[in-house]
Amino acid sequence: MYAAQSLPGPLGVSAAAPLPEGSRTALLVMDMQNDFVERGAPRQVPGATEIIPAVATAAERMRNQGDLIVWTVRAHSADGSNVEPSRKPSFERNPYAVAGTRGAALVDGLEPKPEDLSVVTPSYSAFFRTDLDLKLRESGVSKIVGCGVDLSRSVRATLVNAVSLGYECSVLAPAVACRDDQALNANLADLVDLDVMVEE
Repeated sequence: MYAAQSLPGPLGVSAAAPLPEGSRTALLVMDMQNDFVERGAPRQVPGATEIIPAVATAAERMRNQGDLIVWTVRAHSADGSNVEPSRKPSFERNPYAVAGTRGAALVDGLEPKPEDLSVVTPSYSAFFRTDLDLKLRESGVSKIVGCGVDLSRSVRATLVNAVSLGYECSVLAPAVACRDDQALNANLADLVDLDVMVEE
């Protein structure tokens, strides 16, 4: 049985994370792939097809402002060897976002440009085991706007990590989808509680 032990003291003050330098904004578009968006797809998020125009409009507007557009996607091996253990059983029953397949491609209507950044993510947060933080800092980004799917999973996990890394964060409410309205509203409220701004 685990026995609680007292921490050695006195405890020092934790070092603060270095704040990102620069004034540029990045739009992070998360998992807007066929297998997560199209109706009837293996991991379709309800309402995902409806947000495509809002995502496309935001990407075009922000790109024209000189902001950085970042497309984060999943790309699973056909054998599931790079799928998180918790999701492997469902993947084995019904594979999704397999690298090189149509399901892993971005949905029609979303067109990355050569100056955009693309990141393949191995888990929910786009910062987990990727060089996204480094790329953003190199690009002078200090503010992140999140959108895409699923708000309760990838979008939320990424924004929570971004807050911890010192970025100013917001979520673009018309350009996110979730499993249902209750989950959407609850996750937006939780993000506000973490000082993530909700943009309409």
